[in-house]
Amino acid sequence: MNDSRFKWELAKDADPAAVAALTKAGLSPVLADLLVKRGLKTSEAAQQFLQPDPNLIHDPHQLHDMDKAVDRIQQAIERGEQITIYGDYDADGITSTAVMYETLQEIGANVNYYIPNRFNDGYGPNAAAYQRLIEEGTQLIVTVDNGVSGKTVIDPVMKQGVDVVVTDHHELPAELPNAVAVVHPQYPGTDYPFAGLSGVGVAFKLAWALTDEFPQELLDLVAIGEIADVVSVADENRVLISLGLQVLRQGMRPGLHELVKLAGLNEARLTDQDIGFGIAPRLNALGRVADAGLGVQLLTTFDEGEGQELAKQVEAANQQRRQLVDTIMQPALAQASSAKNQEHAVLILLGHDWHQGVLGIVASRVREQTGKPTIVASVDSGQEVAKASGRSDERFNLFAALDPHRELLTTFGGHPAACGLSFAVDKLDQLQAALDAEAVRQGFDWEKPLPLKLAAKLSPDQVNEELYNDLQKLAPFGPDNEEPVFELANIHTAGVRTMGKDNSHLKFGLRGQQKLAVIAFGHGQDAPLFQAPGNQVDIAATIGINEWQGQRTVQLMLVDAHVYGPLVLDERTTHLRPEHFKADGEYIVYDDRLRANIAPHVGADHALSPAAAQGMDLSHRRVTLVDLPDSLDALRKLFQNDKGAPAQIRLLLMDRQNVYLAGLPDRQSFAGVYGFLRANPRLQWPQQAPAVSQYLKINPTRLNLIIQVFSEAGFVTISNGVLNLQPVSGKTDLKQTTQYQKQLARYQAEKVLLYGDATSVAQWILQCLKKD
Repeated sequence: MNDSRFKWELAKDADPAAVAALTKAGLSPVLADLLVKRGLKTSEAAQQFLQPDPNLIHDPHQLHDMDKAVDRIQQAIERGEQITIYGDYDADGITSTAVMYETLQEIGANVNYYIPNRFNDGYGPNAAAYQRLIEEGTQLIVTVDNGVSGKTVIDPVMKQGVDVVVTDHHELPAELPNAVAVVHPQYPGTDYPFAGLSGVGVAFKLAWALTDEFPQELLDLVAIGEIADVVSVADENRVLISLGLQVLRQGMRPGLHELVKLAGLNEARLTDQDIGFGIAPRLNALGRVADAGLGVQLLTTFDEGEGQELAKQVEAANQQRRQLVDTIMQPALAQASSAKNQEHAVLILLGHDWHQGVLGIVASRVREQTGKPTIVASVDSGQEVAKASGRSDERFNLFAALDPHRELLTTFGGHPAACGLSFAVDKLDQLQAALDAEAVRQGFDWEKPLPLKLAAKLSPDQVNEELYNDLQKLAPFGPDNEEPVFELANIHTAGVRTMGKDNSHLKFGLRGQQKLAVIAFGHGQDAPLFQAPGNQVDIAATIGINEWQGQRTVQLMLVDAHVYGPLVLDERTTHLRPEHFKADGEYIVYDDRLRANIAPHVGADHALSPAAAQGMDLSHRRVTLVDLPDSLDALRKLFQNDKGAPAQIRLLLMDRQNVYLAGLPDRQSFAGVYGFLRANPRLQWPQQAPAVSQYLKINPTRLNLIIQVFSEAGFVTISNGVLNLQPVSGKTDLKQTTQYQKQLARYQAEKVLLYGDATSVAQWILQCLKKD
């Protein structure tokens, strides 16, 4: 079986009685099964989940220091003080700023906002930025989506007589700032019932408390920020996001309405997936390559013309972000796959003048492709300190790995799966050694796949739009309410093709299912895996919908795949080139001279004779058959041992003889040549062979074989360059001669292996691997 990216874990069967009860109550069998597996076994529990109740949203005054925050802001409004909202440059920070700005404007505040610059100000409170705001007249600073880690900046500002109200949701440090209020769902010693609010969720609660009315018109912003920040989609967040999506579908904000159109999304049917993969990345792009303040303008404008122009600027930033990522990905992946980095379980990739705003995206993509936690760093020309972003997964705690080595870093902060840091370039080797040691300490094995929870098994004929609509009743999806992933076993692919300008994505159909397509983002390099004929394929996929020119069709979104049996790659060629020998693995070469020629390219230990290969354990290895064997039996013998099958067999099968095209001589050909030799004794051979071939209209290869067969049977002799016919007695079966049988074996090998189509060749190879 070819390795998959995840370890599949199929959910245990649901209680059949509970499933039957929910089905009887009107739910589809698949939806009932999924609900019971999530612990929702009664009709009441199921309906409460499927129809989120606004009454489940918690009272904002339960949040720590909420009343203090409200009192101080109201006091500032009454006094006409300048209030500045200090936000953040990601989608959660942008939406948080927009929520607070709209609310304070509505209640008559003298308010503006400041979104820090990723490169100049960094994340969170910045002393220089705070001082500029104060000099410009700010008398009260309200942070959104940041602040709890800003004690060194906020405390001096408070001593200056400028108050700060902190609203945040990030991990709490050991020491909190001495602000007027710290509004946080996880504040120590408080009992707020849900810890999973994002920054915009906390800002929304403050807006609610300030107006003393539930601000439903702000829920669209809440949905965007919470989905973008990948927070828990449980408890009140599920309700807030569900209601927010309903508001979003109404298209009430001109700028957002235009951005949805530019993203190619159906506004009336917007889903959490559309926000997570369509809207959020565009807002995040602003903080990476442009001014994130444009995002607040986009979200808060109610002028259609301005909304159109701002949406174009946001889309342009997103396109620039994509181009920057594409530019960096190629050299980053080249570094990741270098011989040096093969030794490392955790990667540090260093580039020069790589755009720092997209390093985190590149790190995430490299991690996905390699399976290794990755730090991507860049140092600008003339500088000695590199800035970096790191990404990991649940198998390796990146924060815990870096935290004990702060002496090697100039700045550092983050979480188990993501971090930001900078370091002196001359510390790179020490930092790599420290991470290697931490990988050992954590027992990290990058080749051990992550678990993938599968909700159920489906057959292709169960996948339809009705099922998609049923599954959407479980949405919004995210942490603590994952989108169901289904297993479809033993499928056969058809029409495999790559997509995208760099062919990085795949699309294929299922044989027998004309209208059901599978989309595989990021799997372009796996095209041969799905094109391989004869192999059993199991896929893990989510159920999606494709909308094109008003037509909606259901489709499968590939998450992972198992391909059983070796992968046979058809790369047959008549000319060997250097690129044929770049892949890792074992190279089996029948011709001794050819083997000696390619050994320097692949390594002497990997250029194998057939005898050496037959004695090896090739199971789970990648094998390349460089040239054509003399017979099919010779190829069969390679795999006739007690070992397992290779994971991959690549066919080059270069051949210089072309016996199949020349054809084998029949009785008439033998007779014609014999008659000619009787009539023309003492031929100069092989000098006169071309003339004889032309006169008899027999292919030179066939003529040469006939003469070899005659020589073996004693019909002719060749002495001193003269060919003479010899008298013979009795009958001789010329086709049983060694020369003829040898040529016949070569003919059959060429016929099957060189001139068969890809499917038949793969099937023949796979048949050789079967054990009796």
